[in-house]
Amino acid sequence: MRTERIGPYFLWIQGFRNAVVVNSERALRDLRGSFDGIELQLMRADRIAGIEHMVFAARNAVDSFTGKDRRTKHLSMEFLLFATGEHQIVEAIKLLGVGESSTDLALVGLSEVGTDPSALIDRATGVVRGILDDSVLEIETTKKQEELKNAYNISDRQLNALKMPGETESSVLKRLVIERSALLVLEN
Repeated sequence: MRTERIGPYFLWIQGFRNAVVVNSERALRDLRGSFDGIELQLMRADRIAGIEHMVFAARNAVDSFTGKDRRTKHLSMEFLLFATGEHQIVEAIKLLGVGESSTDLALVGLSEVGTDPSALIDRATGVVRGILDDSVLEIETTKKQEELKNAYNISDRQLNALKMPGETESSVLKRLVIERSALLVLEN
């Protein structure tokens, strides 16, 4: 689990491998109902470009949500928009929403109140029935690279054009996905 302080908020990020979620809306509702004051978001980990992607999206979401550029009523939805770089909630859910076939998941929590992360993780593990594994958030396989390129419409030509000498394809992908979130900030 990754924890970080972002302005007035605590951020928690946890990856899960081999999760089984039949109804993602019910799972998220159960988790949110278990923890007052914590904004939670459950997402597909195969479309997350590393912990940095999540932290960057959280920083932008908190800045937007606590400032004059708020786009949504809930910080968890603001976070989802910045994680995807999308303007519309429906499109963001299509990109990072959990389906029945999603087995690698990410749980992100944001709260102004510090809480025991172990209680959150214990409850989440019971709900998603997965194995704690933050490595699912990173770009470690060619399969995940391809999934990210397809999901975020990144061509091999773009990758090659933006690749710095000695830089890995994973690093370039991470930069390009994070850039989408940055562009959403600039459009405010």
